[in-house]
Order: sequence, then C-alpha cells, then structure tokens
Amino acid sequence: MKKKSKKYNLWLKQILSEFNKSLSLITDIAQLNYNFKAHVKEITQVTDIKIFLLNPDNNRFTPIEDNALSKNEYDLYFLNEDKLIFWLNVNKTYLILKENEQVFSFFTKREQELLNNLKVTIVYPYIIMNRVKGIVLLGEKTHGEYCKDELEMLITLFEQAGFAFENALLYQQQKERSRKMYRADRLATLGELAAGAAHEIRNPLTSIRSTIQYLEKKITDDEDKKITADLIEEVDRINEIIQDMLSFAKKENINKEEINLKLLINQILSLVNNLVRKENITIKIDYDTNDEIIFADRGQLKQALLNIVMNAIQSIDKPEGTISISVKSIQDKTYHNKNYFTYLIEITDTGKGISQSDTDRIFDPFYTTKSDGTGLGLTITYNIINKHNGDIEIKSKKNIGTTVRIKLPNKE
Repeated sequence: MKKKSKKYNLWLKQILSEFNKSLSLITDIAQLNYNFKAHVKEITQVTDIKIFLLNPDNNRFTPIEDNALSKNEYDLYFLNEDKLIFWLNVNKTYLILKENEQVFSFFTKREQELLNNLKVTIVYPYIIMNRVKGIVLLGEKTHGEYCKDELEMLITLFEQAGFAFENALLYQQQKERSRKMYRADRLATLGELAAGAAHEIRNPLTSIRSTIQYLEKKITDDEDKKITADLIEEVDRINEIIQDMLSFAKKENINKEEINLKLLINQILSLVNNLVRKENITIKIDYDTNDEIIFADRGQLKQALLNIVMNAIQSIDKPEGTISISVKSIQDKTYHNKNYFTYLIEITDTGKGISQSDTDRIFDPFYTTKSDGTGLGLTITYNIINKHNGDIEIKSKKNIGTTVRIKLPNKE
C-alpha cells in the first residue's frame, strides 16, 4: 500500500473533523447512515458500503436501508452465531478478505455467498462493551486498491461512527416503544369512549333514520328523494363508525384455531378479485415456507389482512399497478425472548405512497389520508395483530408505494 501526500492527509482530516461534528447532531439512524456513506465516498471511490446492526429481538445483523422498499432484510442478514461474527468477536479487528483466504474458507457457504454477492473487500466490526454490535461491509474501489493512509483514515471514521450508530439504534428502539405505548393508550381511551357513547348516540340515530324513511315515502320530487337517500346513507355511515369503535370497547377473546395461512390469503384475494380486475391490478404471491399452519382467530385475522389489501388497492391510482404478497417463516426472539418460529407477511403495493408524517400517525384512531375514510381501519388491524402477540409496521415512500410488514408467532 502506497503512502499519500501531506496535502491529501490534511484533506482527509478535514473530512473526519466535519463528520465528527455531525455525529452529535444526528439521532435518526437513516440520516446517520446517509451521512456516513457520503463521507466514506469522499475519502475513497468505493462501489458500495453496507452497515449491518445487531437487532437484539431476533439476534440478527440486518442492514440499514436507504430505501424503505428496498430488499427485505430477512434475505440479507448475518446471525450472531455465524462464523464471521465469531471471528470478529475473537480477533476484534477488521478483516481484509483478499489477504485472508484461509479465514474466508472457514466461513459457512451461506456467509461466503453473501459476502461474494455483495462484493465485499473489507469487513470492519463495531465493538461495544467488548461484543460485536455491528459490521461495516466495504465494497471494491472503482479504480485501484485501498492505500495505507486511506485505510487508516477509514478505520478512524468507522471507530467514530460505531458509538453513534449504537446510540441511534437505542434511540430508535426507545422511540418505537414509546410509540407503541402511545397507541395502546389511545386504543384504551377509544374503548372507554365508545362504551359510554355508543348507546347514547345509537338511540337518537335510530329515530333519525326512521323519521327520514317515513318522510321519504311522502316525497314525490326526484331531487328531494335523492337528498333523503343521501341522508340515510350518512346515518348508516355513522352507525358503522360506532360499530368499529365498539370493537375496541369489547374485551373480545380471540378464538385461536389451526388455520392454513395460504388458503386464508387466497380467500381474501377471491373477495377482492372483481375489484382487482376492474382496476387492472396485478397480484403477485410468494409463499416461501414449508409449513402454512398458524394458530389464530380466523375471522379477526381475515379482517386485518383484508383491510391492508383494500388499502393497497385503493392507493393505486395509476392505469396499472401491482400488489405483491409474500409469506416467509423466520426464527425470531421478539416474543418472550425465546426462539419462536414466526411468520413474516409482507404486502407491497405500487400506489401513491404515504409521507413520513402520515406514516408516523397511520395507526392513530380517526387519522386518515382518505377523503371518505373513517380512520379506524388500520387502527382495528393494529389491535387485531397486537392481540395475536404480533407486530406490524408500515414503510412507505411518496409516489413509489407502501410495504406493510406483519410478524405473527405460530404459538403463544
């Protein structure tokens, strides 16, 4: 490795100083990822950089993605017990793959294929509290090889970024926990409100509807008949909202039974088949699991998935669109800190997408982006998944589309 000039070294130190100052200002992990990659690419013409952080819930190192709809992290991961992570934990230093062929041959076939597919040249570990908590995968350079000064500067940059990524991850996890507590509190409040208000609202609502129907029989003018029909429709809409609110007030037990998840999804798609054909939407399905049986409440799970599919259909306002549904089986430690076999269901559409501000509030009761929506569909869906000890998240990008990701355990 060749040495670089003093002028070059001063330039690198300036970049490092700027990056160091920015660390204290950034708490968003995606923004930190973008900032980090930009500074690395200033130092060296690298083809690709990926940062994998350890998710303590599922014991996997998964990549920070720039694009909300990019490749699923469950296709791109390292396990905490993988040989690469073992080597990094033991040696606590970076690994140049081309210079360590014996080490590379020690890795499993899956690890070797993953590193080769990503065209990784250097693997650098983030070591926090004497354990690997993240790794940087540095790709090849567009021209030439890494020089000594360049590599030393990169390592310094990586060291500074390690704690920043760890803090950003902890901040993100705490933020998500707070958001879930907030949602649970909102649902409880909605339930209390619904239980107290439903009876008081429904009685006068029934009288209003009966009176309109009585007057409708005496009306002969077509325009007036249309007005009364619209009034009845609005009264029925209010009644439906009350019914949805009551679903939170009822402490309804879920009746779990063995359900074939593939058949359940096929039933949902058959219900929306005519609408899908009318809107010229293509449905793509991928079942990547050996076992399709799940223990769940058939009616409630069907309602939750149907709500999501309908949202996907309604979001597509182009002449043609696509909805992709995938079901995978994964190992997950999210539930009671045990390795449970879990289903991952992803529903992705090519619709108009949702802004970040709307995504943050999408599960809130009565919050909707639709002109004719009640704002309760996704709140009900969230409640159903939560009652099944599952997890649901939405990632979206304006004018690109939305991905709804659901994880469901196959047992308590």
